[in-house]
Amino acid sequence: MSWISSEPMLSIIGGGLFAAIVTAAFNVWWDIKKQRRDEDWQFKRYQANLIHLCITGLMESFFAAKAEMLYLTSTLETLLATLNALTTQADAIVRQQGGPELTVAQFEARKQQLLQPFQKFNQEQVNLRWNQYEQKAKENHAKAELHLTTLQPLITAGLYSEMAAVFQRLSAAFTWNLPGGKEKLKTLEEATPEVMALRSKLSIELEKKLGRSGTH
Repeated sequence: MSWISSEPMLSIIGGGLFAAIVTAAFNVWWDIKKQRRDEDWQFKRYQANLIHLCITGLMESFFAAKAEMLYLTSTLETLLATLNALTTQADAIVRQQGGPELTVAQFEARKQQLLQPFQKFNQEQVNLRWNQYEQKAKENHAKAELHLTTLQPLITAGLYSEMAAVFQRLSAAFTWNLPGGKEKLKTLEEATPEVMALRSKLSIELEKKLGRSGTH
């Protein structure tokens, strides 16, 4: 009789033990799932942060390139205008001092003698500006290239190819003189809408990493 009466008690104990095991197993499963979900979110947020940093870095590089070229061409134009003004002054001085008997060869020789110190200074300044530009351009190019390389595994292949093509076009070599610099500046200015459109596409990729629609 005692054996019969103890059976319900064993059933209760067994059922409780089973429920406890199931609950413990569920808790372990849920903790693992939650941890994986948190790790996945952290990784996606890390990728989104990388994209954000690259967007900022690429925009800084692009606008820095425009600013450097604008400064360079403006400086070179100022130097050229100053030298042209001095050339005009030297021409007037030699004509005034030489008189009508001065031959063309003598006129040019005296004018060149007057201009030589100014021409030398002008050329030194031109070389200095180009050297400064070259150093900054190399640093800026390296930064942009690094950001582009970082982005490659984080965005679609199509968007990366589009960005790489723009980067190559804007980084193309040009003639290192004032007309060449002005043409390069024009190229950079005309590319501004295209660069801003790429920025918007990168922002959409960033939003996708965070699980948002990315409509802006």
